[in-house]
Amino acid sequence: MTLLVACCKVNGVPRTNFDQWEGGEHNDEGRRLRFLSPGKTEARGGRGGRCDSRDRPDSSGDILVAENAGNTYPLTMGQLSLWQDAMRRPASQRWESNMNPAWDVPPGVGTEKFKWALAALVDRHESLRTRYRVADDSSGVEQIVAASAPAAWQGTVEQEQWSAMAAEQLRRPFDLTEQAPWRAWVALKDGLPCQVQLVIHHLAADGAALAVLEHDFRSLIESPQAVRPAPTPRGLAARQREPAYAARLAAAADYRERTTAAASPDAGIVRQGLLRACAHTGIPFSLARQTAQKLEVTLPNLLFAAYFQALVGMSGAASPLLFLLSANRLEPSVRNLVSSMTQWVPVRGTENADRPFSAVAAEMNINGIRALQHGIVDPAAAAPLDYDRGYFFTFVSPPAGVPTATGCLGRSRVEWLPPRGYSGPSFYVVASVFPEVSLTLRVMRSGYEREDLERFLLTMTETLRQATAR
Repeated sequence: MTLLVACCKVNGVPRTNFDQWEGGEHNDEGRRLRFLSPGKTEARGGRGGRCDSRDRPDSSGDILVAENAGNTYPLTMGQLSLWQDAMRRPASQRWESNMNPAWDVPPGVGTEKFKWALAALVDRHESLRTRYRVADDSSGVEQIVAASAPAAWQGTVEQEQWSAMAAEQLRRPFDLTEQAPWRAWVALKDGLPCQVQLVIHHLAADGAALAVLEHDFRSLIESPQAVRPAPTPRGLAARQREPAYAARLAAAADYRERTTAAASPDAGIVRQGLLRACAHTGIPFSLARQTAQKLEVTLPNLLFAAYFQALVGMSGAASPLLFLLSANRLEPSVRNLVSSMTQWVPVRGTENADRPFSAVAAEMNINGIRALQHGIVDPAAAAPLDYDRGYFFTFVSPPAGVPTATGCLGRSRVEWLPPRGYSGPSFYVVASVFPEVSLTLRVMRSGYEREDLERFLLTMTETLRQATAR
């Protein structure tokens, strides 16, 4: 997910042009850290490593953590959050943390060069050669960073053969205590490389990290010397345990508790079934972007406001509990970090959802931006999320460099999709914007019929289409 930051403010809150906004800081002191349970750190000359968080051009501000005998280190808050979430799932759902990105490859390049570039990615990004284990003292989970790359290369496969085996490979869970968290193939068409196919666990890379991996892969293919210094998850984990970071984590935990307590209660929710549909809004990316700029809100918060307004109309709740997926990547030192950093953050709604949409969008924009300042939370200091309480929303940003020429409204429709993915939030919308705004809804809750959900998606669609026309 690309993060572009503007310098203007709304009511004292910085406003972004595209994806998300968050606060960020890092400490300029070097110290030895004794790694304790999440949220606790001691500055002393004990176990752990000498850390240096001074900004340097070659490290993007990453903390250098001295290696120890077992190459074991604590997890970042994002890693720990996802680990706990994955471990709460039934064994039959563990595979649902797998992702299957595919990278088209340039013609005229041999398989061996692609194999070499994938190995170079592993050398550069520690998360691709990391395993996890419960700490010896049962105080938590640790990451074990291998000095050399474990085997993830699976060889070549014909494109038609990959099409037949892709679903099976995606559903093969990783044993993160023993295996590398990814697998890679080069797909061939007429005997020539055409794609790199990956199956990678979410703990190794989130959406933004996948974009970093693809960028680095292409750079390595173009020039073997095009390798930038990479920040490390263990460096970020050390920073997040510095005393200077404690206040930020405490504020995030307090914000989560207060926001959750203030929301309307959800009564009698039972997880059952799975309904899944996509609203193709007919709104091209360029027109959605222009509408957000016209209303002086971010593009994700434009869609989030329509989500909120439709929810209030459907549920009747004055202040439904809302959650945004926070990318947590504005701080320069982590923009190129390959790891999982995303965490859910609750967001306050507005008091008068029946106001004109422009007013609702303006207030939800401010609420969303303020919430993302608290996107990084210590899972050990907050109650586990109840995925059957509240309404969850994710924004998928457009690929870098997409054209922004003005487009016109197209036809809208709702498409019903086959069930897929039974873990995570039981009421969830994923909003993507390229080439057009699409709203994919997944519901696993009692009390919702197909006609209710179709009406909900049509309401969101019509709200957004009317906003583009004003």
